[in-house]
Amino acid sequence: MAELTPKQKEVMDSFIHEKPKILLASGAKRAGKTFVFILLFLMHIAKYEGQGLSFIIGGATQASIRRNILNDMEAILGKELKLNKANAVTVFGNKIYCFDGANADAWKKARGFTAAGALLNEGTALHDSFVKEVISRCSYKGARVLIDTNPENPAHSVKTDYIDKDGQTLDNGRLNIRAFHFTLFDNIFLDPEYVESIIASTPSGMFTDRDIHGQWVSAEGVIYKDFNKNIHYINREEFERVNIVKYFAGVDWGYEHFGAIVVLGKSDDDKIYLIEEHAKQHEEIDYWVKVAKEIKERYGNINFYVDTARPEHVVRFRRERIRAIDADKKVVAGIEEVARLFKLNKLFVVRDDVERFGKEIYLYVWNEKTGEPVKLWDDVLDAVRYAIYTELKPQRRK
Repeated sequence: MAELTPKQKEVMDSFIHEKPKILLASGAKRAGKTFVFILLFLMHIAKYEGQGLSFIIGGATQASIRRNILNDMEAILGKELKLNKANAVTVFGNKIYCFDGANADAWKKARGFTAAGALLNEGTALHDSFVKEVISRCSYKGARVLIDTNPENPAHSVKTDYIDKDGQTLDNGRLNIRAFHFTLFDNIFLDPEYVESIIASTPSGMFTDRDIHGQWVSAEGVIYKDFNKNIHYINREEFERVNIVKYFAGVDWGYEHFGAIVVLGKSDDDKIYLIEEHAKQHEEIDYWVKVAKEIKERYGNINFYVDTARPEHVVRFRRERIRAIDADKKVVAGIEEVARLFKLNKLFVVRDDVERFGKEIYLYVWNEKTGEPVKLWDDVLDAVRYAIYTELKPQRRK
């Protein structure tokens, strides 16, 4: 068996000796939470070897279950795990059912059978009703539930309903809930250079608090805390000396809100430059087609990563032979990508050719109650986010 970190051993000791019904591990990414839970889950299933019992793995999507759980499970067991038509696999003579639990009606998938245990991955990405349903399904004598998660808003139900109840006991005295907190530094097997690079590239504020220190903190204040006008603004003359190898654009539709098209360039040393900004209120689609065609004349047949909220506008762009590609609009992940580029000094703005950006960058703030951005002063920044997050997606996969 792979060597465990002191924190992972602590979790394993609790599982074996304290025997909590629900065990949680929350905290920083790459801290070793999921791996120790996979080991514990397999130990638990092995206890019932050959009994034909049912177990549950829950994750945001089938793809994330494969990536986060099944691949490591295969490595530990030394065999391939192929799901059948019911998304189940046999391990130690028992059936493990894999359910994607991100949607409101996901709980229905877990309804109707008794389970002897469950492993829920990325707890905050699962729907609250799914988590509750899975826990209620685990009614077989001795059933255990393992939940690992990265931290989010402190008002999230995984924290308020389970983590905050650490130490809760049942009427018979059995420990019901035990919760462990991980930081990045708990994973003593990570290469120190890798840790240093993670810290250096994690945006300041909420992202550092959550991803490095594993804290459940509210998002607050300005979103792009690492933007520095003295570093990230450059003039047209400086930009002329940059060797751009690829141009691409981002589009955020608007009418009462400002609509925006931005043009970005990627240099031969992998830096990104915001080169042009077109932001206007109360303009119809004809205006935006004209702007896009002029951009196409200047930069060639580049990709326009477009907001999918107005499908009729997207269709019109395509009809006009503008290469409109649906943007990946993940909000927090997209913001983190843009913020990371500012932190690493890999995103620059040609000051002479933007106007609204200069206002938005200081007025784009988090809503402390919801943990989402306030839907004001976000039009140019949304277009920038769509373009950067979608363009860099293949690189992230690598």
